[in-house]
This record gives sequence, C-alpha cells and structure tokens, in this order.
Amino acid sequence: VRGPPPPKMVATAASALTNPSGLVGAAVLERDRNNDAVWSWVYPEVSKELRSIILDKSAVLDQDLEKPRRVFGRFKQTWFYVVTCPADSIPDADLPLVSTVSMIILADKYHPEMYYSLAALMLQQYTPHGSGPSILSAFISIFTSGSFEKFAISDYKDVRKAYLKGSLKSVISKFGIESILIYIAVLLKKRVVVVCPDPEELVTIVRVLPQMVFKRLNWDIIYPYVDATEIEIEQLTASTEPYIAGFTDPSIADREDLYDIIIDVPNTSISIASHASNHFGLGKIHKEIAMYMTSATEDDSVKDMDVIKELVERTDNLLEGLNKLAAPSESNADKMVVSMEAIRARKMPPSMHKFLYNLALAEGMVETDGTA
Repeated sequence: VRGPPPPKMVATAASALTNPSGLVGAAVLERDRNNDAVWSWVYPEVSKELRSIILDKSAVLDQDLEKPRRVFGRFKQTWFYVVTCPADSIPDADLPLVSTVSMIILADKYHPEMYYSLAALMLQQYTPHGSGPSILSAFISIFTSGSFEKFAISDYKDVRKAYLKGSLKSVISKFGIESILIYIAVLLKKRVVVVCPDPEELVTIVRVLPQMVFKRLNWDIIYPYVDATEIEIEQLTASTEPYIAGFTDPSIADREDLYDIIIDVPNTSISIASHASNHFGLGKIHKEIAMYMTSATEDDSVKDMDVIKELVERTDNLLEGLNKLAAPSESNADKMVVSMEAIRARKMPPSMHKFLYNLALAEGMVETDGTA
C-alpha cells in the first residue's frame, strides 16, 4: 500500500533546512502465518535494492525471534532504522495473520535513539488494527511540525548525545592494548571492518569507534551493518572516503581489499591487512596512548567521557606538533603543508616519520596525494 508522496522529500544537504526531522520515508514489513515476507505499507516509496537490503537485516523471517530487535544501517545517503518484534509481544496488537512485524524508518541523518523512538511510536499506531493511515498521520505531523503526541524532534536536537552513546571503555577493555590499532586507523582515516555475529552488538560497537577521534564529529564514516552482497560491497569499493563497516559474516576477512584493519569481536583480535602493515608502526607516543587507554579501563572512577576528552587532548597535541612542521605550499601560499624532509629533520624513529606523514596526509597537509 502506498500513500501520496510528501512535499519535497529529498535527502539533500538543503533538506535539513526544510525538513528538520530528517524523515525520508517509512514502511511496515511483516511475516505472515505462511512465513512469507510482506511489505504491507510503504510511504512514499522504498527502492527495490533497499527493500532487499532491509529485508536481509530485519530478522522479520527469523522464526526464532523471541524479543524485539533494533538495528540500523546505511545505504548510500539513506540511513535505515529497523525495529522488529514478534506480533504477540506487542501490547494491544490485533494482527491475527501476522507472526512478526518490522517498523522501518528512512532518514537522511544519523540519530539512532530518535528514530528508534519514532519507530516504536509508529508501531503503537499501527499494531492495534494494522492501520497504515494511522502511521501516515504520525509521519506527516512529524515531518511538518516536528511532533506527534509525546514525540518531539526538539527533544533530540543535540546530535552529540547520539555521538556519545555506547561505551568506548568497554571496547578498549575488550581489545586491551591492541585498541591502539583502532585509534591509529581512525586517526589516519583508514578503512576499518568490524566482524560480530550478533547484529545488535555489531551496530553498538561500530557506532562507538568514531569516538576515538571525537573532535572530527564525523559519523558519516560508519556503515554499521553491511552484508557481503554485491550491491553493498560495491558501495564500499566505490568509496573514496575512509569508513568503518560492520559485518556479521566472518568470511569477510578474506576480502583484504576492503579493509586496512579488521576487528574480530568474538575472538577479541585485531588484524592488519598485509598491504597496510607499514601504516601501523608504533612509537613512544603510541605506547603512551595505549597504556593510558588500558589503565583507564581498570579505573572505575574514569568515565567514558573522561577517556574521550583525554584522547581529544592527545590528538590535539599530535596535530599541534604536526602544525609546527608545516610550511606554506609552493603551489598555494594559503595552504600549510608538511613534507617528509621536514619530518626527517626532527630526530625521531623511522616509524614516527611515516606515522606523522600519514597523519599529515589524513589532514590534507601534503602537496600531493602520494604516500610516504
């Protein structure tokens, strides 16, 4: 069932001005008593490729699903947030022909808590009678006015709260001293792949990792839940930007072309791709950061925010040191660049030469796009 298209629902940078809700669309996906998946309500539309991606991740066909499950992901410029529940677990639900129901929210921005809450609200509107118009009413109200019943976009206006969700300390505790490799990868804008068989745990870990370099405030680098399908792999291989991508399939480890480091959650290990090993040389600075991170996890008085602030300060110190090596570009006097010659002039181990050059490269402070 399709509703009429809402006004100017285009996921562009300008849409943040005309559509503060970030809403792009919504849908209901159900498993009927014949164990078939049915898109019972779609507004205004969901492309064929996105339907396939969401269906695979929704768990709507999982006959063993016993409790609600929440996952989110991203395909191209569209974020999708999926809340899936057994029909008989939803209070006041009257869906006699339905075993499982998924509420899907499509948006052009990152904010899991806001869209999970919205999905729960729309489930409450839909499940008493399986009524699409009741969801449409909520959708249009939020799209146009920013609120519906007890839900208000204004309650979620500080997106930094979404950035700070999760526990960086728990990630560091899990991987111990090897956590320094994650820090280096995020700092140097390398490609990171995370493998975890539990989708909910997977998206929770992936969303935390940009906190390693919180000062960038960039969560557009994450692809929290990716399947190893041709269309989803293609969006990674086509990307010219760094990313942090989450997979449930451990066989992705065989695809070294997709990552510089891979984080194996069940085996609590981190591996460096053979082509990237020379980017992860360690020096005194890395040892100090690694020792701080591991000691912080052992101190209950140190909170997640304390760790984030400390890493911000240490990152700032690194960048300040890099700026001291910078000189005006020969081709653009307004641009400050760092040369390998300037780095080598400082008395440091060779591993630090390469690290600092690659940091300059990540910060756009080199003359060319070459590597050291």
